[in-house]
Amino acid sequence: MKIKYFSLFFCIVFFLAAANAAEPEGNKSWLDISKITRSSDLATVTLNQEWQFVAGKSETSWKTTFRRGIPFSLKGTLINLDTLCGKKSPVGTEAVLYNRFRADRDGIAQLGIGCDWWFEAYSNGILCASTMESGNETNHFAPSNNPFFLPVKKGENLLAIRVRRGSDSWQFSCGNIPFVIPELPQLCYGPWLGTPDAGKMSIRFVTCGKIGSGIKFRKRGDKNWQTSWDHLHGQILRRTFHRVHLSGLEKGAEYEYRIVMLDPEKPEKQIYAKNGKIYTFRVPDERQNEFSFFFTADLQFPFQRQKQLLNLLLKAANASDCDFYVLGGDIGNTFSSEDLFRGVLTQLSQFGGEKQPIVMLRGNHELRGKEADRYLYYFGNEEGVSYGIFRFGDTAFLILDCWEDKPAESRGAHYVRYNLDSLFLNETKEFLKKALASEKWTSATRRIVLAHGAPYSTFDGCMWMPFNLQKLTDPYFGGRNPKSRLNLWLAGHAHRYTRSIPGTNTLAAPPNPRKPHKGGKDYIYPVLTVAGPGGHSTMPVSAFRVDARAGKLIVSAFSPDGTCFEKIEISNDGNIKEIISLPHHNF
Repeated sequence: MKIKYFSLFFCIVFFLAAANAAEPEGNKSWLDISKITRSSDLATVTLNQEWQFVAGKSETSWKTTFRRGIPFSLKGTLINLDTLCGKKSPVGTEAVLYNRFRADRDGIAQLGIGCDWWFEAYSNGILCASTMESGNETNHFAPSNNPFFLPVKKGENLLAIRVRRGSDSWQFSCGNIPFVIPELPQLCYGPWLGTPDAGKMSIRFVTCGKIGSGIKFRKRGDKNWQTSWDHLHGQILRRTFHRVHLSGLEKGAEYEYRIVMLDPEKPEKQIYAKNGKIYTFRVPDERQNEFSFFFTADLQFPFQRQKQLLNLLLKAANASDCDFYVLGGDIGNTFSSEDLFRGVLTQLSQFGGEKQPIVMLRGNHELRGKEADRYLYYFGNEEGVSYGIFRFGDTAFLILDCWEDKPAESRGAHYVRYNLDSLFLNETKEFLKKALASEKWTSATRRIVLAHGAPYSTFDGCMWMPFNLQKLTDPYFGGRNPKSRLNLWLAGHAHRYTRSIPGTNTLAAPPNPRKPHKGGKDYIYPVLTVAGPGGHSTMPVSAFRVDARAGKLIVSAFSPDGTCFEKIEISNDGNIKEIISLPHHNF
C-alpha cells in the first residue's frame, strides 16, 4: 500500500478547516487522521453507479473539473478499461476516470482501488493515493489492494483518478472496503512507559498502521543518541503496536527518548513522531528509599464514566507527582486493547505516563473477551509473562497474576474453557520459588505484593482465586513466623474497600463489610483492597497513594469525591499507626 499520507494529511486538515471555518479554534482535533481508529470515525460514501472514462493525457484542470467521456459502470467493482477503448491499448496509455459521489457528512472517508498498473486519485482536488512509483504490487485487482483516506464534504464530491495501463491488461477496481488502518508513520496512541526495574525501562506505543518503529534514547547531557528497534531476531517488525525493552541503563539517571519510524514508502527514510518530541524518564535505583506510586483496580464502567472516575481519583491522590502507576486488573468487563489505548492509558499518559511507568496487572476479566489471548502480546514483561519481580528503590515488588475466579470446568462460563489452570499455576509456582530466593527480593529493605486478588481478608463468592493464592503464597508469607516477611499486599477484585489488621480477624472498613472467607490470625502482613462497582453505594471505586519514606510506608486511600478516608503509616518492622481511621469490624 503506497499512499501519499503526508500530503493527504496536511491537505485534509486545510480542506476541512476551510470547510468548517466557523468552528471555534481549538476544536479541530478530529481532523487528525491519526485519531481515526474505527469505521464509525469515517463519513459514509456512496459512489455514483455511472463513471466517466476520458481517454488521453490529462489536462491541467483534470483534478478539479468534471468532464464527460465514455460512461461505464463497475460490475462487481471490476472492469477492463480496454473494453471502453474497443482495442488492446499499449503499455503506458493514460486516461482519467471521474465519479461524482455523495457523502453523508463533512469529514474523512475511506475507499480502495486496484489498478493494472498505476494510478493517482484526487478527491475534490486533493491528492489521496498514488501508485505512480511502485505500481499495484499484486496481480489480483481489487479495492483492497490500495485502501486510502479521502476528504469529503456533505453532499456531492468529485473523485478524479488518473490511470496508466500496465503490460498485461487495463483492469481497474474501486469501491467501499472494510475499515483498514493505514500505513501512516504517525503515533496513534502513546507512548507509555512500563515494566520498570533497576537499570531497565520499557516503552510502548501504537502507530497508525503497520510501521517499522523504534526508540532513540540517550542519557540526559550526552550528545549521541542510541537506537533500539522493535524487532525480532534482527528484523524490524512492521506492526501497529510496539514495545521496546531497554536494559543496561544507568541506575538513577535521567534519560531522553523519542520515537522513530520508517516511512513505508521509502524505508530508508526515518521519521520522528510528533516532530521529534523528546520525552524523559528516570531509571529506578535500588539505593533510593523515597518514592511514591498510585494504585487502583476494578474500573468496570462505561467509557465516559470510567474516564470521569479515574480522573477524580488521580486528582484526589495528586497522582501527577507519583513515580509510577499501578493498574490492578479488571479495567474493563473484558480485555480490549483499543479501549485501554484510547481510554485509561491515554488518560494516565496525560497525568505523566510518558515519563512515569505504568505497571499492569492481569485481573480475571482480562482473561475474558475475544482479545484475551493477546494480553501478553501487549502487556507481557521482557520474559513475555504476566507475573514478575522488580525493584523500585530499596523496595521489591512482586507482581502476581491471580488467574480466573472460577476453574476451567465451571458450568455456564464459556470463557474459562480456554484456560489451562494446572499448567498456569505450576508455572507460577516455579516462578515464585526462584523469585523469592533471588537477591533482588532477599536484599530489599521492604517487600510489597501487587495482585488483583488476596489470599485472605476479603469475600469472594467463587473462592477459586483466594484458594489458589493461598496454595501459592502461604508457604512463603503465611504464618506467625513467615519464611519471607511482607510489608504490604495491595489488591482489588472484591469491590469493597477493606484493610486487614495483621494477626487478627478484624477489618478496617466503611460500614457493613462482607464477612471474609478467611480471617487474618495466621497472617502478619496487611492486605488493603480497593473498592469497586456495586460494593458501596457511596464509593463506586477507590485508589491508594503509597509514599515510601525512610523506615516507613504511608498509605492513603481516596474516594472519587476527593476525600482521603483512611491513612496509615506502616513502619519497616511491621508496626501500623492509624492517622485517619475507619471503623473496625470483628468477625
